Amino acid sequence: MSLCHLSLDRSKIRANASKHKAMNHERMLKSEKRLDGEMRVLLRKVELIDAKKDNQYGKINRSDELPKEPQRLASRLQCIRFDLG
Repeated sequence: MSLCHLSLDRSKIRANASKHKAMNHERMLKSEKRLDGEMRVLLRKVELIDAKKDNQYGKINRSDELPKEPQRLASRLQCIRFDLG
């Protein structure tokens, strides 16, 4: 298969990308560092709450799932690390 032909139809499509939201490499590194810090703080809070509940109610129905906010930050951090990799 060969790509010998290029056709243009002069269609104009409005871009939906924001130059203020687009990330360059430096901005991704800064975001990764910031999100990693936020994640550490939230995970520490979760650990403290979990320990408090374990002391109060005993270790019952233990689950390793993260609450929604740490899940969201972990997902964003994973995306940034994937893009940097």
